[in-house]
Amino acid sequence: MILRRMANGIRQQDWYTVVLEVLIVVVGIFLGLQVDDWNNDRKDRVRAQGYLGRIASDLEADIAAATDRMVFWRDVSEYGAKGLAYAETGEPGTATHWELLVAFFQASQVAEFILTQATFDELKSAGELGLISDLEFRNRLTGYYNFSAAATVVERPEYREHVRGAIALDVQNYIWENCYESDTLGRQKMFSCASPIDEKHAKEIVDALASDEALMNELRYWMSTMRVSLLIGRDRVANAREVIALAEAAQAGE
Repeated sequence: MILRRMANGIRQQDWYTVVLEVLIVVVGIFLGLQVDDWNNDRKDRVRAQGYLGRIASDLEADIAAATDRMVFWRDVSEYGAKGLAYAETGEPGTATHWELLVAFFQASQVAEFILTQATFDELKSAGELGLISDLEFRNRLTGYYNFSAAATVVERPEYREHVRGAIALDVQNYIWENCYESDTLGRQKMFSCASPIDEKHAKEIVDALASDEALMNELRYWMSTMRVSLLIGRDRVANAREVIALAEAAQAGE
């Protein structure tokens, strides 16, 4: 219809009609493109909101996991300190030799902390980090997931292998069944349990462990690593909370 009117206008040299029809076409195209841009912007905002909500959930999961791991790492450290104190002084204090044996074993436990980053990885792989318009938040988020200390909190020490090679398997199995538990979420607990062996036998095992200088050096190293892990865990929790605040601010501003 518009093209017919333009053709008629040109034949009749009705330039007013021609110009008017051209303007109508140009304005129509412009409005159509603008509507497409508005729709795309709206879709991007909706997607960004979804990503921001999921990122906040991932960070909350990290806080919960790091908090749980720190409790466990402290328990491992306490067991290790008890074993080292006996090795260095020869004095059991108020502990029985069975309790010291359990301490040497439990000091070998590990609890890995791995970031929850499925959403961030999805954003990166899809090339959609640009959906997060807040540059400060985007940089903080990238920095959070560039976790250079990850190796420390997933380490499996030599002490773990060596002490478990030195304790009789039936004793280890008893400890697993009666002094330890874990759940489907990967949370672990260690606790006191009655001894299945007499104190004389327990003392023989403990003294053999405590007199192994190389093993005690490995335990000292592992206890130092546990200390570093606790510091990393504390910083991870603080960092996650700050990034959550930025995510919430970004959501409010979208």
